[in-house]
Amino acid sequence: MQSSIDSQGSQGSRGSRGSGGSRGSRGSGGSRGSSRRSVWLQSVLPVAGVWTLGGAIVAVGIVSAYTWLPKPSVPAAVTRSLEVLRSPFDAEAVNAPVAAVPASRGMVAAIQRAQALEARGRFDDATRAAWNKAADEVQRLSWLPVACGQGRHVRLFLKEAEEARMADIGAWLEQLVPGQFAALEAQRIVAVEADTLREATIPPVTWLTVAANAPEDVRELAASLATMHEEAAANARIIGAYRDLVGYDYWKAVCQAGASEPGFRARAALWRANYVAQQDQLEQAKAEYEDGFQAWQAACGAVPALGSNPHVAEEMRVHQARYHAVLDALDEASLVPEANAATIDL
Repeated sequence: MQSSIDSQGSQGSRGSRGSGGSRGSRGSGGSRGSSRRSVWLQSVLPVAGVWTLGGAIVAVGIVSAYTWLPKPSVPAAVTRSLEVLRSPFDAEAVNAPVAAVPASRGMVAAIQRAQALEARGRFDDATRAAWNKAADEVQRLSWLPVACGQGRHVRLFLKEAEEARMADIGAWLEQLVPGQFAALEAQRIVAVEADTLREATIPPVTWLTVAANAPEDVRELAASLATMHEEAAANARIIGAYRDLVGYDYWKAVCQAGASEPGFRARAALWRANYVAQQDQLEQAKAEYEDGFQAWQAACGAVPALGSNPHVAEEMRVHQARYHAVLDALDEASLVPEANAATIDL
């Protein structure tokens, strides 16, 4: 029995050694596989890095070469026009569009506050600040989207931009088809002079007319530019109509004058002149009017829109009429002593 046990034990030992040896062989095989993968990765990764770096260098080179390639030439007038704005009607409004008159109420209220201070003879820092506030309200109104129907809107400050766009496009069209506009206009004048009754039936010359008669090789470009010119002209007319509706140009000029130093001095002197004239202090009134007119000339130099605005010109004509009334009163007053002296001498 003992021998059988020993034989079983020896067999178990051999079995255990055999199984252990088998596992050992598999473990060493896995180690060799891991080693081979590590070697493979060490050999592949540098190659992949080189290819990645090379691809990045090539991409940078392509981008750099593209930046140095000559670009298509675009007319400067067209570029500036598109940068300003192709059409203010198509621009997306940040705020909801509002009607022109309600939008101007803030401006009107600020102007009335400044005028109320002046009506009481206050020409101090408070009045100056009130005119500055009114000028700010005019600026705010110019940026508001003003509804103009059919879901579109305009901004009042864009009239000058549209007029500048018209001028730029017109200059480019003149270069594209030189002399054509003037030639067609001369033909129209000759036709009207030959028969004045046809003046109403002969349409005015526009750049669309010029583009229709342009040489074939530039006709398409001329037509596109002429369409943009007509669009800018229409936009300027519509914006101008809304500006007239709220008196934008007049109040803008008045606020700029009130906020400027010479304009502030002029309004103060003219107010004092009117006041002392009512008190029959004619010499002082004359001096104040003359100081006011001199300051107003300086204000017109600082704010050119003052001199060209018809409402401002009408207001100044009223002051000039009062000034001449003071001069007439002074002339009459100077004649009275002479008459008395002559009577006394007699």
